[in-house]
Amino acid sequence: MKIESIKNVNITILFSRPINHLLISQKDLLDLFKISDPDKDKHTFIEAPGLKVFVLPAQQKEIVFEATRILINDKTGVDPKDSKVIDDLQKLLNTNLFEKDKIAAYGFNYDVVAIPPNGSFKIEDLIGQKITTSLGEIKKAGVNTSFEKNGVKYLLVLNILEEGGKKFSAHLNSHFDISILPDFETLKEKISKEYREFEDIIKKL
Repeated sequence: MKIESIKNVNITILFSRPINHLLISQKDLLDLFKISDPDKDKHTFIEAPGLKVFVLPAQQKEIVFEATRILINDKTGVDPKDSKVIDDLQKLLNTNLFEKDKIAAYGFNYDVVAIPPNGSFKIEDLIGQKITTSLGEIKKAGVNTSFEKNGVKYLLVLNILEEGGKKFSAHLNSHFDISILPDFETLKEKISKEYREFEDIIKKL
């Protein structure tokens, strides 16, 4: 298979203890991420217990603060090497919005649409003939696989988007347990490197 389009590129920072959401305000986030373009600076701010979400629709940017995680999403469709998620993380880390010594892990997430080279993909090739013969006519199917490679923990999720296996949604999570967050240049290298790993996995399917 090959990747047809990129839907989301993400970096997620995990904390050992809950984030103090009282320190995070809509004004502070807008000041960080506005670009002095009235249209592109239009935003939505959602608050709920244990959750704050800051969305810039025109920039296709989303910053999510959960109880013990911060997620930075880039939905522009660009290659991860050109994504701004690491720059956005740097902006956040240069503030006092949260305690950086609580960071315990980080990960990259990639969501793409993939297509098989011959135009279709048999469900039996994805989930096995034993399952397909036991269940009858299956319209859609997927796989969810955890594995480890070179010290990195991965989760691969693959689902059929269209009947006949003509298109798939594919997700890869690369997880790193850490005591100190790598510098930003290293993170930029890693977010690109892990995507190349994802591309290689997709090509082999």
